[in-house]
Amino acid sequence: MTRPDAEPRSKRALQLTLGLAISAAVVWYTFRKTDWAASWQFMVAADRGWMFLAVVLATLSFPLRVPRWRWLLHDEDGRPVGWLPAWHAISMGFTANNVLPLRAGEVVRMGAVSRLGRVPFAAALSSVAVERVMDALVAMGLLSLALTRGGIDPSLTLPGKSKPIAEIATTIGALGLAALLVAALAAWRRTTTLGIARKLLPNNSVGDALYHFGERLLLGLSALSDPRTALPVVGWSLVIWLCNAAAFYAAFRAFGFPVPYSGALIVQGILMISIAAPQAPGYFGVFELAIGGTLAALYQIPLDAGLACGLMFHVTTFIPITMMGAWSAVTTGFRRSAIPDEAA
Repeated sequence: MTRPDAEPRSKRALQLTLGLAISAAVVWYTFRKTDWAASWQFMVAADRGWMFLAVVLATLSFPLRVPRWRWLLHDEDGRPVGWLPAWHAISMGFTANNVLPLRAGEVVRMGAVSRLGRVPFAAALSSVAVERVMDALVAMGLLSLALTRGGIDPSLTLPGKSKPIAEIATTIGALGLAALLVAALAAWRRTTTLGIARKLLPNNSVGDALYHFGERLLLGLSALSDPRTALPVVGWSLVIWLCNAAAFYAAFRAFGFPVPYSGALIVQGILMISIAAPQAPGYFGVFELAIGGTLAALYQIPLDAGLACGLMFHVTTFIPITMMGAWSAVTTGFRRSAIPDEAA
């Protein structure tokens, strides 16, 4: 007889195998022709002051998540979750994402805040779902806006194409902003939107999957229907992602790349899309390729230089949050076994 949890475990094993395979393939593809001597020279020549600022800004984006989360999550007494439990949960969660596969850090974060902050696990799950929706919408919104004003060379074209990349980027950015507006209107009229979707989607497994995905997305957005919550959450989301983009911009300055701040927003958005697929811990390979490839395609930065910048940024920003998360785990006595059964 098959155990009840056999299917979920086999599914997780398949996701892990797929993630490792994707990561291994991307790492090989990314670095297969890398001139490591040249890349090392780029890293040695990087301005230490700008690079230090990049690390500070990238690390700052994590504590900036605390006030936003407190607007979304309350303890058993109805008060916003405490600052320290929220911070410990966030630092441990992102550390786990760095060292564990399949974004296990999200589960660690929810389990940690549930135990440390006396928060129902279901409430933690709901708040993280809203955060994910907000992060995706804000980062994609900034990407779309940046594409319309990305400082891309107007004479640059794709191989074999006559249309300038800058013009293509502007069109994509405008369409992205229009899509965000449609999503906001759909969330505002959620019941009507779902009714229309049910009628238009095919009555099969694919249609059902699309319907339930849209339902979860709109449910997350509808949690922000109260302006007293929505405005601070949106505001803090903007601060988080603008700060994160500023870290990329500082790294580009460290390497002497003539990339504007709007270019940092573009790199950030493309990176977010790139690491969405199942992967090995830390997103190594995918992270560097997204940065180096985007810089090469849009700003004509040599690929070796772009990969060097991506690798140096990745490693130097990986260390602080991983150390802080490990410190949080030690000081709070949190263990993986403390995660509630609901997370399974």
